[in-house]
Amino acid sequence: MVKLSIMSVVKILTISSSYMFMSSSNVLANPQDYGIEVQGQASVMVEPDSFALSIAIIEKGRLTDKIRAIVDYKSDQVVDVAKQLGIKAQDISSASVSLRVIEKEQMPKVRSLEINENLVNNQQSKVHVGVPPVTGEMTSADHLRPQYFELSRSITVKFSKINDYDQFLNKVIKIGVSQISPLTMSVDDTDKYYQQALTQAFKNAKEKALQIASQAEQSLGELVYIKELSNNHYRAQYNSAMRSVGSSFGHSSQVGNQQIYASVLVKYSLE
Repeated sequence: MVKLSIMSVVKILTISSSYMFMSSSNVLANPQDYGIEVQGQASVMVEPDSFALSIAIIEKGRLTDKIRAIVDYKSDQVVDVAKQLGIKAQDISSASVSLRVIEKEQMPKVRSLEINENLVNNQQSKVHVGVPPVTGEMTSADHLRPQYFELSRSITVKFSKINDYDQFLNKVIKIGVSQISPLTMSVDDTDKYYQQALTQAFKNAKEKALQIASQAEQSLGELVYIKELSNNHYRAQYNSAMRSVGSSFGHSSQVGNQQIYASVLVKYSLE
C-alpha cells in the first residue's frame, strides 16, 4: 500500500489544476471556437426587360386541308403583326401543326323497350320492342357519321418593351386566336443584379456583427469564415391567363419591379 504525505497530495492537485487551466486557455485561443456568426440578406428591385407571349390558333372541321389553310393564314397574320412592330425573326418561334381526331360521341343504344298504356274500360295493354344485341359490328349509322378533326399551332413572340406587347396583343385578338397563355416577364442579365445584392448582403452582415459586438462590449476582429447561402435562383413572373374575347378587346399592361435576393453567412473573431 502506497502512502502519500500531505505535501505530495497538494503538489499533485496543483499540477492537475495547472494542466486544466492551460488546456482551457488553449481551447479559448482557437478562433474557430469563439466569435460572432451572423447572416446577412439583401435584395435588388429590378424592372423586367424581357417579355414572352404564347398564343394558339385552333380550328375544327371535317376536312383537314381546309382547316389547315385557315390555321396557316391566321399564323401568317400573327407573324406579320409581330414584324410590323419591329420584332426580329429570331424572337418569333412557331411550333409545327398538331392534328388530333375528335372522338365521336357515343349514342345510347336501345336493346328493349316496354310501353304501358291504359285502354278503355280500365283495360291495360303492353307493347314490347326488342333489338337483338350485336357485338363487334358497326351499324350503317356509325359508318355514315362524319369524322371531325382539330388542328392547332402555337406561336411564341419575345418582346423587349411592354408597349410592343400591348400593341401586339390588341391586334392578334382581332385575327381570331383561340388561346392566349400567361405573359412571361423576366430579367435578362440577372447575374449583374445578383452581384449587387450579394455585395450589399455582406455589408449588412458586417454591420450586424459590429452591433452585436458593441452590445457585448467587445471589439470585432478578423473575418474568419464566409459562406454564400443563395445561388442566384431566379424565377420569371407570369400574369393571369387570358383568352380571345372579340375584336373590341383592349389591353394595357403594367410592369412591377421584381426582386433579386442574396444571402451570406459570416463569422468574425473577437479582440
